[in-house]
Amino acid sequence: MKYIVFEAGSRAGFSAEMFYRAWKKRHPESDCGLIMADSDTTFAQVPAPAGVERENDKTAGALLGTAGYRAFPGDELTRQRDGRIQEAIAKDVMAAVEPWFYEKATVNRTLERLAGADAGIRVPRTFDFENVCVKPNSQSAGSRGVEFKTGMCVSELIDIAREYVVDVLERGDGTLDIYARETKLRCGYDKLVRLLPKNDRLVEAVRSFVAAVNSGTDATLFRGVFHLQIAENPQGEYYFIEASKRISGSAVVNIFRGFNPFDVLEGTEAQAPVEPAPFEDGRWYRFEDFVAELPRVL
Repeated sequence: MKYIVFEAGSRAGFSAEMFYRAWKKRHPESDCGLIMADSDTTFAQVPAPAGVERENDKTAGALLGTAGYRAFPGDELTRQRDGRIQEAIAKDVMAAVEPWFYEKATVNRTLERLAGADAGIRVPRTFDFENVCVKPNSQSAGSRGVEFKTGMCVSELIDIAREYVVDVLERGDGTLDIYARETKLRCGYDKLVRLLPKNDRLVEAVRSFVAAVNSGTDATLFRGVFHLQIAENPQGEYYFIEASKRISGSAVVNIFRGFNPFDVLEGTEAQAPVEPAPFEDGRWYRFEDFVAELPRVL
């Protein structure tokens, strides 16, 4: 099998390649390969290690739907926007997406309905319209400060004290491997990372939330490989922010704890955590600190 990673020049693409190289080191007999596809034509000129190819995204996309090729859940936009690719991966539970997965208002209302109020994670109240008129509530006259917006998701504002990213792997027997981290962001990427232990209350809240949603729908948003973004307010309440059917951009920070999506994709045993652990739960690290230690698993 050859897996195709779209938008491979992203940090998620980097993470996908590191996962593949670590997995391949443990399974050298496998003929599993990786195609890193990106719309930037210069990307294809970057040297690649054994088993990895770099290709234009259109050329790689044409391979989907033929025997021996499968989409890796690592991109953000390609599987949303390209109808042909959506059709080619429609029967692959690991990669398939439904259009509503990327309609934020629909996602919020659906998850709120399915999870209810007691699943451990709250869903922000979301208004049931997309075209809005925004105007000051006081001290305004006429049209001053009035804005008209279309195609919006309007939800309640959360007082965010902490932000978390949670990567999840669903095993073949339905059990969930949950890897949570607190993050501080820079330009949308993890700048600082604090790994949370497996018994952290956020992990249990995510497990309860996902179970509640999955028990009420056959949708695949929380199946296979996926991640969630969670916020915590000053009172310690968790709120759902977003979810995506892919690895998070900086998912590679979990590789030292045994996280590897290729184990789920290929049906292999989970990787054992690196010993001695190079990173302690509960301490802050730079993302680059994790990158510097990758030779331990590659």
